[in-house]
Amino acid sequence: MKYSEKHIVNYYECDENKNLKLPAMIDLMMSVSEHQLDSGNGSTNALTKRGLGWVVTQYHIKVARLPRPNEEIIITTEPFGYNRFLEYRNYAFTDQSGNELITVKSEWVLFDLKTRKLVSTDKEMMAEIGVPLLKKLPRFPRLRVQDKYQKERQYRVRYDDLDTNHHMTNGHYFNWFIDTLDRDFLKNHIVKTIDIKFNLEVRYGETPYSRVSVIKSETGIKSYHTIADEDKNDKAVCELTWRKL
Repeated sequence: MKYSEKHIVNYYECDENKNLKLPAMIDLMMSVSEHQLDSGNGSTNALTKRGLGWVVTQYHIKVARLPRPNEEIIITTEPFGYNRFLEYRNYAFTDQSGNELITVKSEWVLFDLKTRKLVSTDKEMMAEIGVPLLKKLPRFPRLRVQDKYQKERQYRVRYDDLDTNHHMTNGHYFNWFIDTLDRDFLKNHIVKTIDIKFNLEVRYGETPYSRVSVIKSETGIKSYHTIADEDKNDKAVCELTWRKL
């Protein structure tokens, strides 16, 4: 079942190149899917009463063009399948002419807020939403941690970085990824694809490192990112491909 909303892009949602920021893109995705689930058992309020929450584990994102300030866009989402532990949801950003700007595949789990462990998919809830059981699961690119990174920067998780699942909201990871890249690079390049896998929670007060390497080759430019603790346990791994403006 597809659900769509119109949105006029605000200046504060865009960077100095007047392109939609990646954290803002993630926030808009979360908002439209929450609105779709708002009246049923899959909403944040309903799940919180049961001690549960939705947690995204992986994104695969393709960017044809990033929306601009004052542009009216349409954001569409569709939960399209599940298995015993995983749920899958697609997103699309389109302009007023129907041109696709951004497409997203995502993978989710239900999470016990007390034990901090995933739980089995609620089949009754999936039936209520109209989501089918999948025999064949969608594939995501396999992401690998690099042996070495060119640069790292340490951060601290603040109270305002947390979401209702009591860990760092997934949109905020992109602030840390982007912050490790040089301003000149960001002013002259725009992202083409995003792949990210969330492995472990990042909790309040932790001081993880954001590490990055930028590799230029004949096939293009790619940045490799990880969020890791002081013992080098990887909390998240991300790969971005870029094109020059």
